[in-house]
Amino acid sequence: MMSLNLTIKDILQKPSFKNAKLIAGESGLDRVVKWVHIMEVTDIGKLLNGSELILSTGLGWQKNNDDSLSFHSQLIESQVSGLCIELFKYTHDISDKMIELANSHGFPIITFESEVRFIDITQDINTSLMNIQYKILSDLELFSKKLNQLLIKPDAFKG
Repeated sequence: MMSLNLTIKDILQKPSFKNAKLIAGESGLDRVVKWVHIMEVTDIGKLLNGSELILSTGLGWQKNNDDSLSFHSQLIESQVSGLCIELFKYTHDISDKMIELANSHGFPIITFESEVRFIDITQDINTSLMNIQYKILSDLELFSKKLNQLLIKPDAFKG
């Protein structure tokens, strides 16, 4: 049976995450992901809806610990599901303070230690999310048909 939610734990089982490492926030593996988004800006403001999985290279925040902590705090405040960071070109490590903050909030941080194609990850996850939505709509249509069949019976409203 297909789950009606996609979680961080589910995503970590995907082939595109076979070389990924969960480095923080293990208690948040059941966080539901509603969308995946690439984000490099440090001032998030109202750009997110919540429940996104964020992919980042660290381009906008890697050089400054204050920026990285601020970025991370904003993701947590925005109710983001988790953060995937490519530790390759722009960022090579995650500070202990970021890991501590993530662990204290059950906020998963997933790292890739080589270059990854974010387009493949977004396509894979968003396809899974669309398949879940299709399943929900299909189940709803089936339920509606069964309900209509019951309601058109001559004795449908007899007690």
